Amino acid sequence: MRHSDQLQTDKDTDLTLIDLFAVLWQRRGIVMLVFVAVLMVAAALIPRLMPTYRSVAEIAFVIDREDAPINGGGVAQHLETAMTELRGNEVLATALSVLRGEGVQIVPAIEGSEGNEAGDNRVLGALRSRIEVVRIGNASVIEVSVTDHDAAQSQKILNAVIDSYLWQRESTRKQGLRARLMETSEQLLAANAKLAQAETDLSVWQQQAGFIEPDESRLMLDRIYQLNGMLEVARRDLERARLMADARKNAQSIDALLALPPIANNETVRRLSGQYDEVRRNHAALDQRYGPKHPAMIAVHRELETVQRHLRDAVLVAAEKIALDLRDAQKQYDVIRSQRDDWQEKLTVRHEKAQGQAALLRAVELMRSEADTLGTTEQELRIALAAFQSDVTVMQAASLPETAEFPTRRDLWMAAVLVALFAAVVAGMLRHYFDQAIHDDGKLEDRFGIPLYARTPQVDAPFASAVSMEEAVGHLAVLINILAKTRVHAGRAHVSCIGSAVPGEGKSRLARDLATSFATAGMKTILLDGDLRHPAGFARVGNVSDLTAALAGEGTLEDAIQSWEDRESFDYIGARASVPGSFATGLLQNGLRDVLDHLGGRYDRIVIDSPPVLSVADAILLMGAADARLLVLRRGYSKRSDVRDAISQLNAAGLVPDGLVLAATRGRPAYGGDNADRAENA
Repeated sequence: MRHSDQLQTDKDTDLTLIDLFAVLWQRRGIVMLVFVAVLMVAAALIPRLMPTYRSVAEIAFVIDREDAPINGGGVAQHLETAMTELRGNEVLATALSVLRGEGVQIVPAIEGSEGNEAGDNRVLGALRSRIEVVRIGNASVIEVSVTDHDAAQSQKILNAVIDSYLWQRESTRKQGLRARLMETSEQLLAANAKLAQAETDLSVWQQQAGFIEPDESRLMLDRIYQLNGMLEVARRDLERARLMADARKNAQSIDALLALPPIANNETVRRLSGQYDEVRRNHAALDQRYGPKHPAMIAVHRELETVQRHLRDAVLVAAEKIALDLRDAQKQYDVIRSQRDDWQEKLTVRHEKAQGQAALLRAVELMRSEADTLGTTEQELRIALAAFQSDVTVMQAASLPETAEFPTRRDLWMAAVLVALFAAVVAGMLRHYFDQAIHDDGKLEDRFGIPLYARTPQVDAPFASAVSMEEAVGHLAVLINILAKTRVHAGRAHVSCIGSAVPGEGKSRLARDLATSFATAGMKTILLDGDLRHPAGFARVGNVSDLTAALAGEGTLEDAIQSWEDRESFDYIGARASVPGSFATGLLQNGLRDVLDHLGGRYDRIVIDSPPVLSVADAILLMGAADARLLVLRRGYSKRSDVRDAISQLNAAGLVPDGLVLAATRGRPAYGGDNADRAENA
């Protein structure tokens, strides 16, 4: 099929939404081919897909029971636990047993897997993957759904799972009540036995020791408890005093002593410290105003020393008080501990029997209270077990799905048609996009109205070699030499400017190869890198000057030119670093002509590496200053619209490219290339 010449016009190829329909009509062949291909693939795949049905049920939980751990913020956590239990192994294993009895098969049976642990785990995993459990809003209701390729089977599976969960939950809760009742009954029997033994011990003790007044023992115990509290307070005071005494011993300066709370909170120290701060501020203010030898400064300095001495004395006095406080705290602690020990000894000696009686009375009371509590709990558990009600209610039974879930086959066919349309449109646009690329079809001169000067081969293409590249560049150099003779300027070098429409088309490589060809032919050649925004970076960092300085008039061209001793090499001049946009354009406008005039008297050929025409306006300035203008196109990369826009911009500036150079063409064997290769390898 031929599309390039029949469908492509010479107008601007930027598409609008209206142009899209025209492009698709022009590319109707590839559009229809892709559309039909996608539909054929869909026709092969859709019949293999089976519809899926979903059965749904709703389960509600009762939350107003005392034994339910769901109140306030615990509702969500309780529901999460219930949802996890519903998809647990115990529930699903019970449901699988029910389903096997009804002849429902979850997954296709594998020979030898029945009764095997791995096979059972596989079936459990398949069943769990079909179950979905979600909470409905903020209510204590969950929605359980099961998907299957058979509508009736999805309902059976869901009923089996819900029945298994309800039975397991009821059984677990009843079993928990029975276990609690049994445990409480055993505890009640043990508590009654302990109570009987405690009452017997109390009766025996009273018969042997007589009756002891309980109030006297209580008062002595209260006094001991009071002394214990006072002793604890005295111990904390003693520890605090010891810490302050240790801190006082470790303090190496007055400032360290001032950091201690007892010293800092001392009334005299606090007053002298404030007075010292005030005098020191006054001293600092007068020192800045008068200097150290002023009479006022001398008086204030003496006052500062006096206050500092008084403060130090007060701090030392307060520090001594810390030692006194430690001795007082130790003495207070010893006194209280002695009193407490005396009371304990009195209580032990005089009221040993009373303490025994009180202990037995308390033991009897505790045993009786424990027995009463356990009896009440046992009665409540028996009532709860007799009137047991489940905390789960099935609000909506498992439904029988009437329609399959998305995607149905109708949905799949609609999606396939949409995908086919999209793929067809994309294929048409891609074909249209790639048809805009420049090809080596021999029609470049007719398409753009500019002669084709040379074709340079792609480096990694077949038959590509140094000979073929040199042959192409040499042919271009011959054409430029012919132009130089027809456009001769006495005493001035011929200037060739190599440009391109967009970056990446190979203009910089061609400029270097062309400069090398001129230098090899014995012509004194210089390569001028005119792309100040993105220089090639060949300029030496150690040079005194560069092209930017030469254009600005801040350096000489001799310092900016980079030369090699090899006569077959070309000289180079360029920028060492990038130059901002508007500044680079201003430099070229003001200094390019002077630089070229100066270089024109020293060289035979000047090759300019220009920035892309469509990127910056610098390319127009460089092209306008050249004698020969070449526009580089790259096969398969350059777009016709870009080339037309570049030529239009040049034409708008009154410039016409002299020729085109097509780069990255498919390699062709060079004339005499085999002999040349053998000569190179010899």
